[in-house]
Amino acid sequence: MTGNARGTRRSLEHVRVLDLGRVLAGPFCGMVLADLGAEVIKVEPPDGDVARRFAPVVDGTSAYFQWVNRNKLGVTLDLRDPAGIRMLQRLVERCDVLIENYRPGVLHRLGLPVEMMLELNPRLVVVSITGFGRDGPLADLPSFDLIAQAMSGMMAATGPEGGQPTRCGVSVGDLVPGLYGAIGALAALHERSLTGRGQHVDVAMLDSLVSILESVAMRALYTDEPVVALGNDHGVTIPFGTYRARDGAVALVCGGDAKFAVLARTLDRERWLTDARFVTNAARVAHRRALRDEIERALATRTVDEVVAQLRAVDLPAAPVLEVREALHQPQAEHRGLIHEQRDGFRTLASALRLSGSVPPTPAPALGEHNQLLPQWVAEPARSQ
Repeated sequence: MTGNARGTRRSLEHVRVLDLGRVLAGPFCGMVLADLGAEVIKVEPPDGDVARRFAPVVDGTSAYFQWVNRNKLGVTLDLRDPAGIRMLQRLVERCDVLIENYRPGVLHRLGLPVEMMLELNPRLVVVSITGFGRDGPLADLPSFDLIAQAMSGMMAATGPEGGQPTRCGVSVGDLVPGLYGAIGALAALHERSLTGRGQHVDVAMLDSLVSILESVAMRALYTDEPVVALGNDHGVTIPFGTYRARDGAVALVCGGDAKFAVLARTLDRERWLTDARFVTNAARVAHRRALRDEIERALATRTVDEVVAQLRAVDLPAAPVLEVREALHQPQAEHRGLIHEQRDGFRTLASALRLSGSVPPTPAPALGEHNQLLPQWVAEPARSQ
């Protein structure tokens, strides 16, 4: 493989990944590795990954598919055909990592269970992303982001106070296990460098979301208090949330009594510092609604820009609540290059990883674009040799 656009070595140079992923969790895992310079071969059925038909469509191509499959090579294989399975087996022998997010049992029915792949290539790292993992009473069930969010407790802790459980606005049930899959692959590759053997990395959507419940889970484990949605408030720190100003909402965080004193003085509300309801964080948590009313009365005559400027001037975290288009085009996002324009003019999201061995986004492959490379790949020595 060649170096990246800056002429440096790619972080995952010489790592070949076979991406059997569909739609999001698996392909996102593959995208993370591709962004770090791995050679990622996306395998699709002859009619393509269903994500190719997801809106919005730009110049006849799904923008969604283009984003999550950038920096990859693309081939088509019919895995219902024995010839397609044989070709996949030969690729397995010549790859370092395989990613799949099929429903449990699909690979076995195709005649290519994980155990067989590890026999074909003992150095292979197989990353399986499923709804509920490889074992347990729900292991055989399919899942989607919504199901994972519902069963993890995340939905119950999200949404307006007193309202219905609410799904997070992006598919964290796919994205978080995708990230875990990439981390697991990197750890397994490092372990392989010590032992010479690959392994099966088992990632579940449910496990992944439960693992990031942080203070929500700690409160459920160690207190008897109800763990419910609180809108944008934090369960154990106040003020922490969004508050109405004259012309919109302000997000502000004020952790600890010393910072609260700074907030009170900045908003000309020194009396809060002698109000028994607000003098400690525990008191503020107990009287969160009363404090919200006080803060919003203090902000009622100030614009969002004025509040943010005042609070930032005294080193208190504060921000306007941006709409998505505003967020994508704010000066900080433009300075950091969060939107990247590829050589074909397609605008996409940049990787959040900044290191010398990462690569800028290049166009996702057309359906079967690199089928002509299959004979070359399978003619190479197997990784196990």
